[in-house]
Amino acid sequence: MKEIIDEKDRKILDILKENSRLSSHKVSKKSGIPVTTVNNRIKKLQKEKIIKKFTIDIDRIKMGLPIAAYVFITISLKELKELNMDTKDLINNLVKNYYIEIVEHLTGEYDLLVKIHAADLKELNEFVVNRLTKFRGVEKTTTALVLGRAK
Repeated sequence: MKEIIDEKDRKILDILKENSRLSSHKVSKKSGIPVTTVNNRIKKLQKEKIIKKFTIDIDRIKMGLPIAAYVFITISLKELKELNMDTKDLINNLVKNYYIEIVEHLTGEYDLLVKIHAADLKELNEFVVNRLTKFRGVEKTTTALVLGRAK
């Protein structure tokens, strides 16, 4: 079976993960790969949808949101069905919220994993108890505070 990406692609992706704004010339310097090759490979990675978009990494602490938590959500399929909604509709409603960074659809004990940010524990509690649990289709939540981040 043919490998989709090779070592040069991985090297380029690792550099772009750190700073997606780097020019091809700077990626070339950091990787030791000729600039033309870097250009061509980035275009190929975009065409193959391996690179879906170039984005930003927001510093939530500087935004005044130093508290991070993961909230595991159990959804009520019955309630969603009564509302003529499905899981995708609930996810689309959740991702629009300012406090929510990520919504992942899971298998297993929980249906969704949501990463949220807040200014303090009071604001986190307020959001989870009075807003997140009020979303139509959210049956139960379990919250885990983030104590630190390795990468």
